Amino acid sequence: MLRAFTITIALAAYVSAQSVSATCKQTLSSVALNADAAACLNPLALLPIVTGNASTPIVPTVENWLNGFCSAPACSNETIAQIVTNVTTGCAGDLSSTGLDASSAGGVTTLIQQYFPTARKVLCLKEGNTNCVVQTLNNIETSISGTLTLQNVVSLLTNPGAILTPNITCTACLKAAYSVIVEDVPSVAESFGPTVQSQCNANFTDGTTPSTISQSAVNKTATAGSSNANNNSAVVSGVGYVLTAFVAGLTGFTLLA
Repeated sequence: MLRAFTITIALAAYVSAQSVSATCKQTLSSVALNADAAACLNPLALLPIVTGNASTPIVPTVENWLNGFCSAPACSNETIAQIVTNVTTGCAGDLSSTGLDASSAGGVTTLIQQYFPTARKVLCLKEGNTNCVVQTLNNIETSISGTLTLQNVVSLLTNPGAILTPNITCTACLKAAYSVIVEDVPSVAESFGPTVQSQCNANFTDGTTPSTISQSAVNKTATAGSSNANNNSAVVSGVGYVLTAFVAGLTGFTLLA
């Protein structure tokens, strides 16, 4: 979960830094103006990360985004399919380095539709009043004695051993995340269970959720066509960039969870 989430943030930084083709810009504008996508992903809240510089702190923005994302209805399969198809078709050239293109849209759509509910549950776990992703990011900041920014998040991807320590990975939050994955996709959990046990303990992988953990994701799915579009042209491109990164990041979750 942790590795997949940092990849999502890194992709947001990558996408925002690129020179986007005219065709892709038009596609992103279309996607950004899709009210259904905006309503279930809350992408506008991530704009400070996408439009920021290398020293932009990420934790406050992530916390704000997750608060809105978890309180919004989940994306419907129809909305997910529309996002993936539009982005991979209209931005095929721009996304070629990520391995996403129009020919992979069907497979990517199926994967995201399958794993999106699990990813959403993991992202919306809370301990007390604190979102578990935010808590984990705060723990990483304590570990590195500094503020997480776009720049050092990308650098941490090249040296994950610096943050994959027991005080970060063996928390009640990540035990709960593992339990969610065990319940929803046991085959995936089994693949990294031995590694988790060796770093934490056997009880960590027993499939139970600590009593301090709760689920904040709204148990509701958005109905396609039920939202009002946001036609603010000043934010269209930024929202589109976030959606592009989110599609790639969710794909990363399915491969790395």
